[in-house]
Amino acid sequence: MKPEIYKTVAMLENLLKAKKEELEPHFKPGFLQRENTVFQFEFEDDAAFYLKVSSSDFEFNPGHWPAPTISLFVLDHLTCWGLLDGSIDGMKAFMDETYRADGNIVLSQLLLYLFKSNDPTIVYEVQY
Repeated sequence: MKPEIYKTVAMLENLLKAKKEELEPHFKPGFLQRENTVFQFEFEDDAAFYLKVSSSDFEFNPGHWPAPTISLFVLDHLTCWGLLDGSIDGMKAFMDETYRADGNIVLSQLLLYLFKSNDPTIVYEVQY
């Protein structure tokens, strides 16, 4: 079942605030080796938002940034959060056509590790 679509700005702002708090302990300052980067997230049905990353902090904001560093097209918010927290494999999402990037492809790959947990747990997925 598809999660509720965040149609109002207030609903989206609350979601983005909660996700920042959730991802903050895993944020890797300086990881992108750039002073400022803006990731624009576009979705098929869900509301757009952007992620501003500096060398020391990050923030999510609803809407569109006028000139993002890179634009990412993701199926939905659920897929986006899974990519950011590492619970969804970026290559698999790309191959399934639920994730693509326009712009600096290297940054799109680095983004997948910006918040990835340092948990040393190894998980294997067996495919038949």
